[in-house]
Amino acid sequence: MGLDITKDIVQLPESDKKEVELFLNRDALLVNSKNDSINEKEKFIQEFNYLNFLDDVEKDRVATVIFDLNVNKYRNNHKVITSYKNKIKEDRREERKRNYYNPYYNIHDYVESGYFVNVSKFQKDRCMKILSCIYYAIEELGGEVKNDFSLKIRDELVTIEIEELKDKVKHELTKEEAQQLIKYEDEKKNWSYASKPTIRKYDYVYNGKLKITFGTRNYIKDTDKVKLEDRLGDIIIKLYEKSEGVKIQRLEREERERVQREEKQREEEIRNRKKNEANKVKELVNMAEDYKIACEIRNYIQAVSNQSKSSEETKEWIIWANKKANWLDPIIDEEDELLGKREHKDSMDNKNSKLDKYGSYFGWY
Repeated sequence: MGLDITKDIVQLPESDKKEVELFLNRDALLVNSKNDSINEKEKFIQEFNYLNFLDDVEKDRVATVIFDLNVNKYRNNHKVITSYKNKIKEDRREERKRNYYNPYYNIHDYVESGYFVNVSKFQKDRCMKILSCIYYAIEELGGEVKNDFSLKIRDELVTIEIEELKDKVKHELTKEEAQQLIKYEDEKKNWSYASKPTIRKYDYVYNGKLKITFGTRNYIKDTDKVKLEDRLGDIIIKLYEKSEGVKIQRLEREERERVQREEKQREEEIRNRKKNEANKVKELVNMAEDYKIACEIRNYIQAVSNQSKSSEETKEWIIWANKKANWLDPIIDEEDELLGKREHKDSMDNKNSKLDKYGSYFGWY
């Protein structure tokens, strides 16, 4: 409002919190605030004020699924999760086979790779249960779950990532690190070039809180009061919003590509028109040159005919020369019994080159 607030600014107290999570009106918890009565369900569907880019029928379907959604609704893990677990078991078996004769191999040293690489073993089953619930709900709404854990929602591909958050804690020295420090202190007393061991100051340990990420800086996570299990409805809404965003980006990309294609096509058409026009001009010049030569030959024939005395040989030559003039003239375009048709539109160099080749051993030209 243009008011001066410089005197109202106060220094905030120090805090150890790095993030403060605020629930806006549109992010209100959808699941905790409802009960299972029929009237409440109808009211929830009727007052569902999200995903306004959907038509009313699809919007009601989403609201219906969200209202009934909870992690205990589905007994078994989704088939994609089950397939993933079976693959991990097979990978572990294969690793044990490869290291069967390795005396230093420890089965507990196995490091799992894949979708749940950023989740501790203590939270993995919980992750799978949450994701299975989401996957079943998406399929119930007509979507599809891919083997790489991506989702196809409204014909758009959406990816999500799940991870367990970590706390930054002060590193506690291990027995080996303590021995390294003692050795360093002893060496430092005798040699100035003793190398101090590198020991990290902090560790990052899993804290049991899960986080689902829908894209850059777009996520839902556990808090001290609310778990992901209580925000399944919000997760479904975020997935639909992400699919709409992907759709908008795809349409914009396709529109840009269409404009680029049309522009390239237009430029190609202009290039072709210019090329065709240039060729036609060249052909016109070549035909005019043939006509000019034919006219000059006729003038020469007329000059020869004007002589008072003409021999039989001259008369025969005049007849022959007139035929050649008619052969050269693009208007008459007479075919010669030996030379055939004259290519009037061709360049003079090519036409002369063709004449040079007649009678040579390469006469097939």
